[in-house]
Amino acid sequence: MKKLEFIIINLLFLLHCFLVMLLIFEKGVSIPFWLQPLGRMHPLVLHFPITLIVLLVIFSFCKKQIEQETYKMINHFLLLFTAFTTVVTAIMGLFLSMEGDTTNLMALHKWIGVAISFLVYTLTFIKKEKVFKTLLYVGFIGVIFVGHYGASLTHGTNFITEPLTKAEAVEINENTPIFQGFVKPILDSKCLSCHNSEKRKGELDMSSFEKMVQGGKGGNLWVSGSPEKSTLLKRVHLPMQHKKHMPPQGKKQLTNPEIQLINAWIKQSADKKLALVQLAEQDTLAQMVSKLLAIKNKKRIPAFSFNFANIETIAALQNPFRSVIQKSTTSPAIEVVINGRETYKPEFLLDLSAIENQVTSLNLSFLPIDKSSIEFVSSLSNLNNLLLNFTDVTTDDLTNLKACLNLKTLALSGTKVDIEIKSLLKQLPKLETLYLWNTSLSSQDIDNIKSELPNIHFETGFKSDGKKLQLTPPVLTSKNTIISKDDFIELGHKMPGVDIRYTTDGTTPTSTSKLFEAPIQIDLKNNKPIKSIAYKKDWLPSKLKAIQFIDKGYTPEQFKVAYEGENNEFIGLASKILIDHNKAGNGVASSTPYWTTFNSNNPLNALAYFGETPPSVNHIIFNYGVHRKAEIEPLASIEVWVGQDRNNLILLKQIKKTARKLELNKDNKGIEDKRPRRIKIDVPKSTTFKYYKIIATPHKNSKIYIDQLYFY
Repeated sequence: MKKLEFIIINLLFLLHCFLVMLLIFEKGVSIPFWLQPLGRMHPLVLHFPITLIVLLVIFSFCKKQIEQETYKMINHFLLLFTAFTTVVTAIMGLFLSMEGDTTNLMALHKWIGVAISFLVYTLTFIKKEKVFKTLLYVGFIGVIFVGHYGASLTHGTNFITEPLTKAEAVEINENTPIFQGFVKPILDSKCLSCHNSEKRKGELDMSSFEKMVQGGKGGNLWVSGSPEKSTLLKRVHLPMQHKKHMPPQGKKQLTNPEIQLINAWIKQSADKKLALVQLAEQDTLAQMVSKLLAIKNKKRIPAFSFNFANIETIAALQNPFRSVIQKSTTSPAIEVVINGRETYKPEFLLDLSAIENQVTSLNLSFLPIDKSSIEFVSSLSNLNNLLLNFTDVTTDDLTNLKACLNLKTLALSGTKVDIEIKSLLKQLPKLETLYLWNTSLSSQDIDNIKSELPNIHFETGFKSDGKKLQLTPPVLTSKNTIISKDDFIELGHKMPGVDIRYTTDGTTPTSTSKLFEAPIQIDLKNNKPIKSIAYKKDWLPSKLKAIQFIDKGYTPEQFKVAYEGENNEFIGLASKILIDHNKAGNGVASSTPYWTTFNSNNPLNALAYFGETPPSVNHIIFNYGVHRKAEIEPLASIEVWVGQDRNNLILLKQIKKTARKLELNKDNKGIEDKRPRRIKIDVPKSTTFKYYKIIATPHKNSKIYIDQLYFY
């Protein structure tokens, strides 16, 4: 026993000498690769000294209950073993710390750990009981602190308090910045433990937005508008085994919906203040955040057990005649719509075999599908909604649909089904809604089916009193009126079976004009409005619908404003709004995310940079509006400066407007002229400029509401 004690005491002396040497030459020491695994075992062995020190403290309270000689012997050997594990743990910790960057938190953890090691070693020589107990209790307190700092290094500085902060009810709504409400929680959960103000792995601190923008050794965390250039997403998409994959293997990984959300946020602008209310309804990021917001507000979201489809697969299936949309980042369900009777090909449907498990909604209305098409549809085992309106399918063609056991909605308006459809319907256990407008089924037939299938809701259409009703005008289903030359335009109608006749030359369409059957492209050089009228048998034609499209033109590489606009009455964020291609309605400003506000003290001062090889901009369009209660024309002047050097620009054109009094409507509750206000400035065709500066100044005591700037 004495020999073992002698060996341990001498070994402790040598190990502490080695520890001192490491501390002295720490900056000049490089740990060889074969010793690095020993350092990485630090988290495994640190529990031994913690447990043994706690055990020594507990044992000190049992002194009177144990025979003294026995107590001294057990306490002495327990102390030697504690000192040995403590110094070994400290040495391993030093090895591990030399692999990465030293932070304040790591320094605290290291020096307290080293101090505990020497303190416990000192206890092996202390004979006086009071001094022994005092130092032991000090060591116990040190263990608490070193453990806390160690947990903060591993899990983040808020690891202990995180459950308490999560429990606090924080309201997240459509005005909450998307970064604060949805992106930051993901990064905090998956990244903050290694990249915080105390543990800056790779010199990257992700404790705040401002620190994230600074980036780290790997470069910028993200590049606004370019997810493919953003280090964050590059690292996330690396193979799991790659040494630069983030989070590292063994850590909690980002999910596919989380990656898609961050990707969409960066692509949109990576703006810290960007909120849901500022996005267009059809925007991808808006749809993602809307679904997440619904979940946070505990709204009912359908749950599906099948896996998500590959993002690249979904993108590859998209074309002008087939829309393939994953409606939510939190759900793998996919909705598919195929358009164009004349352009339809069977492969438009058959290609969906790549996502057959994810398709929950399929719209094949107006298409020339047949029995073989329905046979493929029956393989979509998770199909919930199927629209076959105004196709040529018969009851016999639909027989295979009995395999769609999850079908909830079936639309058969305008088809050739008969009373025998009842047999199929009985084999669809989850069917809730059936559409049967304009079929050969009589009222008696439908009543017969209803009596045998009381749990199904039947939609059989409107029964008129013999008088013809007027159709509503067609609608623009492709949403945006600001387009590029490669964009397709789609028209639609809320009622099935409607013919949409249209013209693109500015003339009024008739019942013999071109029929809208597939997405079309607009000639933006001879930009005439698309005019359309809806026709349907036994209905009066709709009123004329005229839609004017605007050339999206060129988007600057950089766009900066000296003042972002007021945030109290309207949205602000001029650097985004003025070039986001989302146009407001008329020229009367309202509380929507399409306007930004300036006054005479803070005029618009915007600088657009188009790169080293700028495009040939021929026109600049300045769109603005006025408040509905404005009394005078708000715009005093607009100036356009151009040049190749931002510090040496020349004045291209200046337009001044008088503060004329605006005419109010009859009830004096608003301005009479609600037309969009726009100023067109021509740029010499023979010259290209890298920089364009636009200065718009309102009249004194007036506000100007600016919508868009177009360069084309």
